[in-house]
Amino acid sequence: MENWKRFLKEDKEGDFVWHGSRFKFDGPVKPSQAKDVSGHPEQNLNAIYATENKKMATYLGLVEPDDDGNFDIFADHEKDQLVVVKARIRKGKEAHLYKLPKDTFRNTGVPSDNPEWVSKEPVEPIEREDINVDDYLHLVRTATEEDMEFWNKHNITG
Repeated sequence: MENWKRFLKEDKEGDFVWHGSRFKFDGPVKPSQAKDVSGHPEQNLNAIYATENKKMATYLGLVEPDDDGNFDIFADHEKDQLVVVKARIRKGKEAHLYKLPKDTFRNTGVPSDNPEWVSKEPVEPIEREDINVDDYLHLVRTATEEDMEFWNKHNITG
């Protein structure tokens, strides 16, 4: 009976968040150190980052570091796309979405239009969805000149 109650709780709208990754793994999702260009403390934690927006969670599975190890990206919330400054789009590969129970996460409030949620402890996924990157290429673009102006203005990490 307890498992059934947990199943109902986890599937209730709003009781879970999504974490996207290029890595496929079994077992819990584990915290890792974030590095965000804004320098905002909430964006640079050693934590699991997740979102209530499944589409946005997809972003991180679509890209990987380039041959020089660069992984410079940002979200264009107005156009609903991930912008690649220096990284590689993972064409022809698989990405993974992890549906996670929200109970160990807290809302960072950042960014204000679609806040990320963080958990500083490992979280066992409710489920994993494996997706083909090529089916989601409309969610990612290479930086335009306008994107680079934005990047250069807001990138405090140099």
